[in-house]
Amino acid sequence: MKLIPLRCPNCNYGLKPGNEDILLACPNCQIPVAIAVDGPKRVKVRFALPPKADSDVQEWVPFWVFEGKVIVTVRETQGGWRTKDKDSSQLWGSPRRFYVPAWDLNVRTAQEVGSRLVVSQPEFTTVNQPKQLNLVPAVVKPADARKLLEFIILAIEARRKDWLKEFAFTLEVGKPQLWALPRSGLKIG
Repeated sequence: MKLIPLRCPNCNYGLKPGNEDILLACPNCQIPVAIAVDGPKRVKVRFALPPKADSDVQEWVPFWVFEGKVIVTVRETQGGWRTKDKDSSQLWGSPRRFYVPAWDLNVRTAQEVGSRLVVSQPEFTTVNQPKQLNLVPAVVKPADARKLLEFIILAIEARRKDWLKEFAFTLEVGKPQLWALPRSGLKIG
């Protein structure tokens, strides 16, 4: 067994990640650090402000953001709800951005937060990393984020009021990017 010191790759400060953490901010120099098998690595995180800029962000939460498309192969309902079928086709008919919460949330809350962002497609303005960074550690790996994204898509379809009987789809997405969004701009309940 090889022991790897958990020190910031930027300032050499000792890191104390939780058991599940895959990314955290160095408490000393504030850079985002990924906890990798071969040791801590500096990682690029895109910071975003919501359209109504909150100048005093207290906490940032990580998201995996995918670009891509949902291709619906089967959508069958109990009773011919053509308006809901049309709504579904419009939602998935063009490429979009998919948001998957990457911090420690229960699946239901992650589905709710991710669904809201996938449906609303907010435009975020990228900003420089804040000097005082209170970044919630990320615990969801990219491969798991893709699986969670499938649950988010199913949750969106299941919430339609059309007695969905069967839904099948193919997901075409690229490699996810790690984003940090201000927690104050999200409705997490």
